[in-house]
Amino acid sequence: MVTRSSVVLLLAALALLPAPAAADNTSCANAHFLFMGVARGVGVSNAAPRYFKARVVAGRSYSFYTWAPFQDAGDGEANVQHTLFADSTCTTLATTVVTSAREPSVEVDGHIGGSHTIIPTFTGTLYIKVQAFGPGFVTAFTAMHETTLFSPWWYAAGDYNAFAEIKNATNTTLTYALTAYRSNGTVCGSTTASLPAGGNIGINIRNLGTCQAAGSGSAQIAFQGPPGAIVANITTLDGALGLSFDAPFTPRMPWALTTQ
Repeated sequence: MVTRSSVVLLLAALALLPAPAAADNTSCANAHFLFMGVARGVGVSNAAPRYFKARVVAGRSYSFYTWAPFQDAGDGEANVQHTLFADSTCTTLATTVVTSAREPSVEVDGHIGGSHTIIPTFTGTLYIKVQAFGPGFVTAFTAMHETTLFSPWWYAAGDYNAFAEIKNATNTTLTYALTAYRSNGTVCGSTTASLPAGGNIGINIRNLGTCQAAGSGSAQIAFQGPPGAIVANITTLDGALGLSFDAPFTPRMPWALTTQ
């Protein structure tokens, strides 16, 4: 006969059992989810890499960092890296990836880390392989941020001009892609170019594609750099009337980094 007390005892016993262990992410098939803004820490070596996966959207921009928080003196220099793949077997390298070292740097005396940015050409799952190059296991942290910037408004009807002012806030050249949208969310024009270290540019959205005919809309900037590498604003003005207003670009991902 099953009594209430026996059921309670059974449930209590089940609660004490350890949870089923998750499969280690030692293969692409067992890649663990990497949430933006959360640094995942794992032990890696050259022969024992770890794998993660994350969701990306075509045309937006993302930044990845891998670093070793510590390294025993006897182990020599820490060297941890990551590789981005576009398929679930981790055999097809993701494209439009930039590996140039930019500030903030993950390379200092006795430490080499990985720094990549990407403007993906596909919407879907991106796979990340993390490994260390050295004599043994190293603790490695990997983090992902979305860096895309958005401005909610520009106006180019009549005699108005809408200037997108873009500044490179780093000490190296980087590439950006400005996309202007109509008020219904469709693209009316775009431009891609490079900005030198510390450089800036002003782009009249009125002159992009069919944006003048569209009259008004919003804009996006994707760029090949770490968070904060680009700062930007849109100034809409009519010189004859002496009227102007600003619509700053802001990141969609403003939150800071946490660890797990």
